[in-house]
Amino acid sequence: MPGIVRLSTKELDKLIESVEAEGGDSTEFKKLRAEFAETQPQRPVRRQVISVLSREEESTEERLNREAGDLFSGGVSADILALCVEYDAKYSLQELRTMCIEAGLSPSGHKKLLAAKLITHQWDSEVEKGRAEQTVPFEF
Repeated sequence: MPGIVRLSTKELDKLIESVEAEGGDSTEFKKLRAEFAETQPQRPVRRQVISVLSREEESTEERLNREAGDLFSGGVSADILALCVEYDAKYSLQELRTMCIEAGLSPSGHKKLLAAKLITHQWDSEVEKGRAEQTVPFEF
């Protein structure tokens, strides 16, 4: 049974040079080298990660409903979305984060998410304020 020898391209090139330097016939080795060059790429191929799932771009309202929909009883409505867009245009990200910190809310998230948190907090504060006003007895 013939032995199996594995050579790298460099080793094969050195073998060809060695055979030719000694005056031998290196045509078989050159054929083997040519076959190897055709079947093997010159450089390693970098693998690219391709997303199998192609997800359509979601709208701002869909994204807010996914991320902050549970903050509002009926999800993010058109009115709430309009307020979020207004906050987004009016304040910078840093200003919204500062406002969230001052209100005792988490400052993480994008501008519209921070706006949604602030809107919810403002509404909750107004509801609590309304309850407090109802329980205070009126004095004449």
